[in-house]
Amino acid sequence: MKQIINIKLKTNKYDIIVSQSENDFFTSLKKTIRTNTFFVITDKNIEKLHLKYFTNLLNQKNYNFKVSTIPAGEIGKSIKSLSFLYTKALEAGIDRKSCVISLGGGIVGDIAGFFAATYMRGINYVQVPTTLLAMTDSSIGGKTAVNIKDGKNIVGAFYQPNFVWINSYFLNTLPKRHIKNGLAEVIKYAFVFDKKFYDYLSNIMTNDVISSKDFNYIICKSCLYKAKTIEKDEKETAGLRAILNFGHTFAHALETFTKYRKFLHGEAVAIGMLFAAKLSLVSETCKLETYKEVEKLLKKAGFTLNVKIDEQQLLTLMKKDKKSVDGNIKFILLKNIGKPVNNYVKDNIVLDTLKNF
Repeated sequence: MKQIINIKLKTNKYDIIVSQSENDFFTSLKKTIRTNTFFVITDKNIEKLHLKYFTNLLNQKNYNFKVSTIPAGEIGKSIKSLSFLYTKALEAGIDRKSCVISLGGGIVGDIAGFFAATYMRGINYVQVPTTLLAMTDSSIGGKTAVNIKDGKNIVGAFYQPNFVWINSYFLNTLPKRHIKNGLAEVIKYAFVFDKKFYDYLSNIMTNDVISSKDFNYIICKSCLYKAKTIEKDEKETAGLRAILNFGHTFAHALETFTKYRKFLHGEAVAIGMLFAAKLSLVSETCKLETYKEVEKLLKKAGFTLNVKIDEQQLLTLMKKDKKSVDGNIKFILLKNIGKPVNNYVKDNIVLDTLKNF
């Protein structure tokens, strides 16, 4: 199966190619990139699983390339790793005409994209996501960033790739926990866009597992939702793209609070979506039925939704979120499934909800 999703932006346009064909990757590479020199960025986990396969592909076409590997996990998405990449690129002779290839999950994609955006004031890059989360969300839309000690994705830029190649072959080696990690972002699309997609996901999930025949469908469906959103609001200035942050304000604070060691991003987002639904209920934006629908699907997907938190510290971290303005926290809430709303919520309501969450 092959599907091409076109993203048409005012400043740029590019394709998402969903295909297991290596020829489709090379066709897009030749079409969009005018260089023979590549800088492949990956992490320690992907290095063991897929790097040999991928470099063999590049060798077959006689491309020149250099590989740089960062630590796996959020610890690798740091200023230290970014500095390491700049040094390695210079040593390898990577110049303004070279192209970055991001081979990995969302963390690799975020730092590789930011590297590409800032190295020599910006060079081309291609996303080759290897996880469900990256395939359905983070590889698309041009959000790039690194973490600092006090917050996630605080340092970053909007910088679009030349194209995205999504090959579900990579999912064959993905552990079950990381499949669920990606499902959180897929479920998010159902909550904020489409009750029918919510019903579809509810029907295909059995014991928190989705069969392989459904993967390409949910990947394409997710990509379409995101593509249409960023076309309307590329840099999150019109308020439309903000709905993709459903559950993320809480999630980013939770990840920072636990020093990125306890939760994968999707696991934190799942808890964050339940919190956002609870906040919607408390602020009378939605009815109890909608909250129960959110809780039901998250539980059916197998997410652990209980968490011990320091309420005051989490509130402080959420106030540092890049979506907050003048210390006021903005949340994506739900009126009902498929109908989000972007609202400021007063600190006392957030704190009370945290205490009872």
